[in-house]
Amino acid sequence: MGELKEIRDNIKSIHVLYVEDEKEVREQTLEFFRKIFENIDVAKNGLEGVELFQKNSYDLVITDLKMPKMDGRKMLEEIHKIDKDVTSIVMTASDSNMDATQTQCDAYLYKPVSFLDLLEALKPLQSKLLK
Repeated sequence: MGELKEIRDNIKSIHVLYVEDEKEVREQTLEFFRKIFENIDVAKNGLEGVELFQKNSYDLVITDLKMPKMDGRKMLEEIHKIDKDVTSIVMTASDSNMDATQTQCDAYLYKPVSFLDLLEALKPLQSKLLK
């Protein structure tokens, strides 16, 4: 557990954009994320996510795939046009009909995401996040 605490301590100050359309999932996950990250902004769909990304600098984008107005895959395509090196994690329901593996991102997580799963996914991404 010491290694995971070290990961959390290393990345707690990065700027995160979290994009999720389902209110209950968004609120629960945001509460969980705030235990890890100090600087997190939230968007309710991919279109809002792109708009926030255009206005702010983010180290990490964590997004759902299936959303209204603009899905997570298209949002990440647009975000990578702005910053091709931004780190991104896709969170999707295991029964999602959208194939997460077809999305350009650094890691995939299935909902509901556990604290340990997220920290394990972030472990190999630390050097990229702390550039």
